[in-house]
Amino acid sequence: MSHETHIAGSLFKMSAKRNTPAPRRGRQPLPRKPPSRSRPRGTPPTVAKPAHSADRGLAPGMHPISGYLAVANVTASMEFLERAFGFSRGVVLADVDGLLRYGEMRHGDAVVMLVRKGDAATATNGTAALYTYVADVDHALAQARQAGAGVDDAQDKPWGDRVAAVTDPDGYRWVLATFKKLAPFS
Repeated sequence: MSHETHIAGSLFKMSAKRNTPAPRRGRQPLPRKPPSRSRPRGTPPTVAKPAHSADRGLAPGMHPISGYLAVANVTASMEFLERAFGFSRGVVLADVDGLLRYGEMRHGDAVVMLVRKGDAATATNGTAALYTYVADVDHALAQARQAGAGVDDAQDKPWGDRVAAVTDPDGYRWVLATFKKLAPFS
């Protein structure tokens, strides 16, 4: 036995056995076609391979965009991120006095870079930014300039990246970077 239910101005017949719509009278459901195969049976699917990181200007182990935080004490911030959020340490670089001036903290695939606040040797002179790897920093810088961003000149840095700082219309700083070579930080 079926009953009729009025929902949102439409009349639906409901099956008494289950709370599902009854089949419409006079119309047969269309037969389902098996999915078409674009490759012969038994052939493994083709998996798109990501472009080599050098083709995208990425440094080894880095992602296209990473947080770049300026902190008062790199060591203390690293210890906090380990204890509070379970981050693990990546690359760390000390100055001549043995104090950390740069540290990478990793959480899963994510990377957060820490630099000393006010350190003139960093990509942003020790201010926070989004560190963004691009295939060609000079081309990306020209695009940003044309779009109305405030831009600094590109420079080759001692850690092997060519970088330029860009300020977007909302005042956020972005470091555009292209990885050039592995180099010891001095």
